[in-house]
Amino acid sequence: MLRWLRAGIEANLDRHQVLYPWWVPLTSHLGQVACVLVSLALRDALWPLDPLLVCLPLVMASALIQFTTTRWLPWYVDILGTVVAAGLLLARPADGVVDLAPAMLALATAEITARDGIGEGLAVAGIGQLVLIGAALGPGLDGAPLYTFVLLLGFVIGAMLLWQMRALIAERKAREQAWDQATTAERERIAREIHDLVAHSLSISLLQVTGARRALRDVTGTSDPAETAEAVAEVDAALADAEQVGRRAMADIRRTVSAMADGTGRAGDRHALPGAGDIAALVREMSGAGLEVEYDEQGDPASLPAATGLGLYRIAQESLANVARHGGSEPRARVRLRVNGAGVHLRISNPLPSGRPRDDGLGSGLAGMQARAHQLGATLEAGPTSEGWTVDVLLGTGPRGAGAMDLPCGRTLRKPGLA
Repeated sequence: MLRWLRAGIEANLDRHQVLYPWWVPLTSHLGQVACVLVSLALRDALWPLDPLLVCLPLVMASALIQFTTTRWLPWYVDILGTVVAAGLLLARPADGVVDLAPAMLALATAEITARDGIGEGLAVAGIGQLVLIGAALGPGLDGAPLYTFVLLLGFVIGAMLLWQMRALIAERKAREQAWDQATTAERERIAREIHDLVAHSLSISLLQVTGARRALRDVTGTSDPAETAEAVAEVDAALADAEQVGRRAMADIRRTVSAMADGTGRAGDRHALPGAGDIAALVREMSGAGLEVEYDEQGDPASLPAATGLGLYRIAQESLANVARHGGSEPRARVRLRVNGAGVHLRISNPLPSGRPRDDGLGSGLAGMQARAHQLGATLEAGPTSEGWTVDVLLGTGPRGAGAMDLPCGRTLRKPGLA
């Protein structure tokens, strides 16, 4: 019976978004019933034919309706039985003792204030005070000031419960918003990681396939067996490299998705993330695939923090992938990296193909680079310049612009493609 009653109360509270435990409204109504029984005993009205016994079903009616059905009574209907019962009891004073009939009004005031709000609670308190005044002026009510204080105490308790419930609702909303923001940020991070992996691998694969296609085109019609064999070897090597890049990309994607699914990934799948010191290897990989890249480096990129190095590596990776996609039939790029005490400056530039202005503003690549730069606290500018299309990243307080790269660089790596 108690379990069934509890389930009904909780369902009704949840349905109307009232976040109190099930026993709070039950305690209020049981308290009112107890007050009625004590008040009837004080008036010797417990024998079956006493008219005051009607007070008991009056007080219990609203509770039975709301606890056993899905109906939610308005506050003025909910308190009607309690107010009538209190008035009937106070019409027959209990001389010489502390009466509990006014306590019913205090409990009703606390319940309505906690459930419906301050205004409704004040209205119930006002109605209860009118009942007390009528009893004091009519049949007589000893200790009326004390009962007024009890009524006020009921309102204060209800207001405290209401404040607690509203604070709990605000906390839950804040948690939901924080969860939504964290989920969105994680979704964006996953999208950037997958985008970088796919874009980079596809760019290299496309370069390899393009090189193979050109080698086949160049050998078409030749009758020299040596040239044919050399061309076939180049095509085979290019397609093998493209296959290797594709397999590695698929493995990286599976490893990344697996790590994100379980939070950390399996111990055997853990691997070091790339950093700024790996940009040179990235350039070599792109150059080996057929993208003509000139790389200038100054300072020690390996000395940068892991998060900074990873962000710079991903920006360079995405920029070179964009060059491979948008750089025309013979894409070329120049990567310049400067690391010193003043900060970090990374610039990737490539000539724009004639008659084809490039605009990455609508794609996800530039948005991903902007997000990574923002996480690093760096500034990123991308757009057409005198060098063509330029992606310029500055982290720290060093000078900005081309002049920042005018100092001699530590090394240059330059390798033409297959074409």
